[in-house]
Amino acid sequence: MLKDLISITDLQRNLKKVFGAKQPIRVVMSKNAVSGLVFNKDTAKMLMESGVLDQIREELWELNDKETVRLVRKSRSGKLDNAVPFEAWAKTI
Repeated sequence: MLKDLISITDLQRNLKKVFGAKQPIRVVMSKNAVSGLVFNKDTAKMLMESGVLDQIREELWELNDKETVRLVRKSRSGKLDNAVPFEAWAKTI
């Protein structure tokens, strides 16, 4: 994982190299804290074409929606009448 880290300064100096690298993902660091993620060109193209980025956006929205969070917590605790554990549900498809 250590080689997957890159400083903001190194990213700025080597943009073409980072985007063209075979390494699919890099964690961008600033002052020993995570600042973000960078995907290389091929990975970004694959994520865009597959719809995964849309799915991630939807999941992030749901994580910040209070009603969705409340319902998921109740369901996981078994407090909803129709609650089904995810693993049990996944076996039905």
